[in-house]
Amino acid sequence: MQIIILAGGEGTRLRPLTADTPKPLVRVLGISAIERLTALLFRSGFGEATIADFYLADKLEKTLGSFSNGIRLSYVREDLPLGTAGCVRKAWNGDDVMVLSGDGVCDFDLPRIIDFHERNDADVTIVSHEVSDPREYGLVTADETGRVIGFSEKPAYDSCLTDLANTGAYIISKDIISRIPENEKTDFASDVFPEVLSSGGRIFTIPEAGIWFDIGDISSLLSCQSVLLDKEKKDYLIFEGSSVGEGTTLSGGSVIEQGATVGRSCRIQSSLVMNGASMGDGCELNRCVICEDVTIGRGVRFGELSAIGSGSVIGSSVTVDPGVKIAPNSKIPAGIRVRRDVTPTGYKLLELGEGGRADGIELTTENLLFLGKAIARAFSQESITVGYSHGSKSMSEALSLGIRSCGTAVYYLNNASFGETVFTARRLKTEYSAYISDGKVRVFRSSSCELARSDERKLCEKYNRADLADSEIAPIINADAERSLYLSELKSVLPINFAGSIVLSSKDQREKEIFSEAISGFDWSAGEKLRFTIGKTVEDTTCEFNGGRLTYEQLLLLSCRSHYSDGENVVLPERAPLVCDEYAKDAGCSVFRLSPSDRGELSQFSFDPLFLIADTVRYLAKREISASVALSELPDICYYHRTARLSKGLPKLLHREFSGNRHGSDIIVESSGARAYVRPLKSGRELRMYVESVSQEAANEICDDIISRLRAHQS
Repeated sequence: MQIIILAGGEGTRLRPLTADTPKPLVRVLGISAIERLTALLFRSGFGEATIADFYLADKLEKTLGSFSNGIRLSYVREDLPLGTAGCVRKAWNGDDVMVLSGDGVCDFDLPRIIDFHERNDADVTIVSHEVSDPREYGLVTADETGRVIGFSEKPAYDSCLTDLANTGAYIISKDIISRIPENEKTDFASDVFPEVLSSGGRIFTIPEAGIWFDIGDISSLLSCQSVLLDKEKKDYLIFEGSSVGEGTTLSGGSVIEQGATVGRSCRIQSSLVMNGASMGDGCELNRCVICEDVTIGRGVRFGELSAIGSGSVIGSSVTVDPGVKIAPNSKIPAGIRVRRDVTPTGYKLLELGEGGRADGIELTTENLLFLGKAIARAFSQESITVGYSHGSKSMSEALSLGIRSCGTAVYYLNNASFGETVFTARRLKTEYSAYISDGKVRVFRSSSCELARSDERKLCEKYNRADLADSEIAPIINADAERSLYLSELKSVLPINFAGSIVLSSKDQREKEIFSEAISGFDWSAGEKLRFTIGKTVEDTTCEFNGGRLTYEQLLLLSCRSHYSDGENVVLPERAPLVCDEYAKDAGCSVFRLSPSDRGELSQFSFDPLFLIADTVRYLAKREISASVALSELPDICYYHRTARLSKGLPKLLHREFSGNRHGSDIIVESSGARAYVRPLKSGRELRMYVESVSQEAANEICDDIISRLRAHQS
């Protein structure tokens, strides 16, 4: 059996450590990850291994040489990244293969894994391990025998129904390896394994309960360090040849490597100080990493998960905020507070919240320029639509300039509503759009009004790697001509004859302007008075009238019925009320539910409050009924939203308790008189429940039951 060690990744999330060091050479307790692996191979009875490398390959090969811990090493270098399977195919010698990751730390029982593979006559055996946050891993779903039935590669939290992570350690038969195309970028998890599974191949997984850390970021590295020290029953480790001053305290699994110098009266908790670093008196380190040859003055404070790149010089009395990463060879003057990342381009890490909103960065002009570049590079489109609401012009101009500086044209909407922006983007056939309102940027697919998880990862990766060069400036195109069709479309939905009047309340000035212009010339003064209120999102839209109130869900039902009466199908978000489907069936129509990654376009009224209002009024006018009558005809259903915070193990808990309730991206739980859509939010720490029920009591009861079932297993 051939042993192939994958060692070509760049380790971008572990920067600044990996800015000048291959990830496999990152040390834990003074020993690099790949040297720990070769020691494990030797203890398991192996004698040689092939290393597939790429990033900083010269440094890796020079450091390891031809032997490591009794293992003879050979190297196969990629000219261009070929993916996990492509590089294995290049390094293959014709035998069955054991694939191992050179940048993780594990104590796998390799003979046991081989025995399991042979006993099951498997084509592929995947080593899996339970993880606390599954979103950063490929997940494996298996039956009771260990036979794999499905994969999910770095999913969104609402798609995590197991916490068994693919560790990147495999045994693969030579027959499977032979099918991998040569010199083509191919991955095991996304390409090879799904094809083997679909063709009836035998894929098994064997869980390993021992130590396994994919040291992919600062948090994982420090956690691995702490666990290994705890296993040795040590609270800290000071290497020979280092110096620690009087009164300095170390705790929580801290490590001071060889040649490091620590001053007096320092407090070092759960941190790593690497070779050759030196710091003055009175410094405080809290769960952070100081790389090689860093020089630190007196009284410097480092926040949690901060990291200082090699060769940097930090002046006295500096405060480094939590999470800040400082690039190698940076110079920070004395007495300042470092609130943001210091990288070659100086930008803080981007995260995307609900609805594709840009979080984690201060939306300065500089950062908006860089976010625009990241959008252009991530999605590689000829053009992107950008709209903004009142007060956001300067932000939209900076974002647009960033997009254009990477050669992507911008269709630009001055003072537009969100609905106008989406409508115009679809007319112009721009696949991606950005909208700025209330000081926040939202990036989304024009079809679904959200980003797929794969889109989110691309955008964050481009922004956070901070390596986006400019190219020829693309044009900015005024899209007001196309936007004008939005008003025409809205007016075409509104009925000329309506026995009532409308008052609209919205914090969005543009929405009020549009609606006022749309209904100008209509004689809607007589009859029932409807008061529509638009909140922060379309789900907050309501209608009040004498003696009653229509919620967003009820307005959505009326809008659907308006389209059904014309024989039209509708496209709704996944969590839209299921009553919409029942009404569609009665009318001989269909409802299509759209996830962020699906093809198709959401119906405008499902996300645009102005069209929601227009379709509702149109339905009332066509039927010649009042809102009171329309409400009386709707099912007597209570619509209720509730959020619960759960501490840990959410994917595993959902899989254990609700595996039989899966419907698309939702879990649907039903009880007497209530139906709940259960979906984790992107933070991974909260659970959102959307409930349809016959009463508020029934809604509370099903939510309480879901939460109690999950919390009962948290311990």
